[in-house]
Amino acid sequence: METMSASQISNAIDLFRKRFVLREDCYPVQLGGDAGGYTVIREPLTDTVIAEHLQGARTIGLYCSPDSTTKWLCIDIDTLDQAELRKVQNSVRQLEIPFLTEFSGKKGYHIWIFFDKPYPNRIARALGQKIGPSHEIFPKQDHIEPSKLGNLVKAPLGIHQVTGNWCHFLDGHLKPEKDQFAALAEVKTIDPAQVLQQLLPKIWARIQNEETSSTKSQSGKQNVSVPVIKDCVRHAIFCGVGQGERNQIGHIIACELKRLGIAPAQAKIILSSVWNPQNNPPLSESEIELLLGSAFGQEEYSYGCKQGGALRQRLTCVGFGMCTYINSFRTLSNGDTLRKDSLPS
Repeated sequence: METMSASQISNAIDLFRKRFVLREDCYPVQLGGDAGGYTVIREPLTDTVIAEHLQGARTIGLYCSPDSTTKWLCIDIDTLDQAELRKVQNSVRQLEIPFLTEFSGKKGYHIWIFFDKPYPNRIARALGQKIGPSHEIFPKQDHIEPSKLGNLVKAPLGIHQVTGNWCHFLDGHLKPEKDQFAALAEVKTIDPAQVLQQLLPKIWARIQNEETSSTKSQSGKQNVSVPVIKDCVRHAIFCGVGQGERNQIGHIIACELKRLGIAPAQAKIILSSVWNPQNNPPLSESEIELLLGSAFGQEEYSYGCKQGGALRQRLTCVGFGMCTYINSFRTLSNGDTLRKDSLPS
């Protein structure tokens, strides 16, 4: 990216905050190397940190607000297939919604839509699921539990620390916009609730009904969470992998162990003593530590079971009908309902 003057950097930081920043008490930083995970820095997000991101010195991610609201919607297209990108872009255009397309820096694109003010995550997600139903949507959770961070998405306008590529906004020909910050400043914002009410009334009605049902359910039922390991992950723990797959598979396993409530020290034993010796070649102890730091340092990172997602691309699915994890989501005999906080969308 071009060298910017002090005044240009200041304006860019202000614009970045205005468009993207929802949480300032902490921020995730992307790690380099083969793993490419994130670690959480539990310090205020300062202008210096943002400037370093914009200049490529470090790369940060974005969390949603602690009150489960967002002022942006990001659709993660995890493929470089331009036909798939155009399909999602056309879905946005049919709703007459302004947007920006970003090269993710590695193997896909991000579609960014900006709001005129923060709205509940569930409204943003409902719109995103209509636009890109087969893709990952950020915010990833309708509701963020107190003290949790939720899933992150990598911030644009920085460098992908694994590939070294800049994450540029793209023009209609999928070439980098000549003026990245002008493109960000000029994109118009929308009222997503109004879009749903006027153009997608059935989805809006469903959101309202779900909100009402949720309120009634919370007052009359107790939510019970029963952690069950995913069959594909259990199988992966006992099967080694070759070079090029170890870090991704190891991160998946570590995140699953965290979801199950297993302490980092116990997870290290499982990774080091059970899984890693079967790898060809095994990872070093420092690489195992890096995987654990990424998985346990980043709040609420999860691998869902959607078609085309990392879990189903890299692990062997036993089939939803046979999966103990999927079948664990049922109604208990006493009328309580198992929480679906980890059920894939």
